[in-house]
Amino acid sequence: MIEVLWHGRGGQGAFTAARLLGAAGSLEPGRFGLAFPSFGPERRGAPMRAFTKLDTRPVGDRSAIAAADFVVYLDETLLGPDWRGELMPGGLALVNSTRAIGDPQLLAIDASGISRSILGRDIPNTVFLAALCLLAEGLSTQAAKEAIAQYMAPKLHERNWAVVDAVVELAAAGGLQPAAAGAHDAAAAGSSSAGGEAPAQRRAGVLIPTLRRDELDPAVYARSTCWEAGYLVSRNAGWRTARPVLSEEGCTSCLQCYMQCPDGTIFKTDDGRLAIDYEFCKGCGICAKACGFGCIQMQPEGGAR
Repeated sequence: MIEVLWHGRGGQGAFTAARLLGAAGSLEPGRFGLAFPSFGPERRGAPMRAFTKLDTRPVGDRSAIAAADFVVYLDETLLGPDWRGELMPGGLALVNSTRAIGDPQLLAIDASGISRSILGRDIPNTVFLAALCLLAEGLSTQAAKEAIAQYMAPKLHERNWAVVDAVVELAAAGGLQPAAAGAHDAAAAGSSSAGGEAPAQRRAGVLIPTLRRDELDPAVYARSTCWEAGYLVSRNAGWRTARPVLSEEGCTSCLQCYMQCPDGTIFKTDDGRLAIDYEFCKGCGICAKACGFGCIQMQPEGGAR
């Protein structure tokens, strides 16, 4: 069995890549695949994991993968100091990075750069799908293209096939070989990452991009995920389909809604009344459930506007 553990952030397509890899594996004669995700907080930019299992017989084990043959990091900031603990002996980790990290078990691929140049957006998942189809036994990039054709919308086929072709060219040029230990460290430490970000900082052999602190256009923000906690550039991020509406009648200011709100959007005004900051409220409805007096009702966002 070949097991692949995917690390990504919400919006990067980690689960899509896991499914496509499972589909590519099952398209080969006598091969079977299984893919499933594991989400924490389901929001854009939140860390999540996905799993792919490939075998020559039906895969019935749906347990999470603790140690994998391949571990993929769609976001370099998810690469922690204990990353080797998730690898099987002889396994390989792949990370979305322009840095020559210099470890024989860690392959850096500029997946963001490839996807931006072809797709026009930083969606690195197809790059790693193609890379794994080249690196893992029993897979092929032709099967990857067929999986894309079967599971992606038709309008996405051509450009994602072009991503696969770009990875094939990269492999032909020797770009799918882990860098030798210590190679290019000085050059990597002195370079800047794409998008005008500040130079990266090295810590325990892992490069962590310095966080942006300038004001960003939402179109720029949508192409990256490495920002300070609480750093919002798109109000409400478009998530809300219903908003909580607070009625002062019957409200005792018990503050249960305030204490339960996961984003701290409920506050007291200068005259002591409770209010909701709709700029940051995501419409989860927790406050409405926490109110024991029925003072908060969820209303459809369109109607409320």
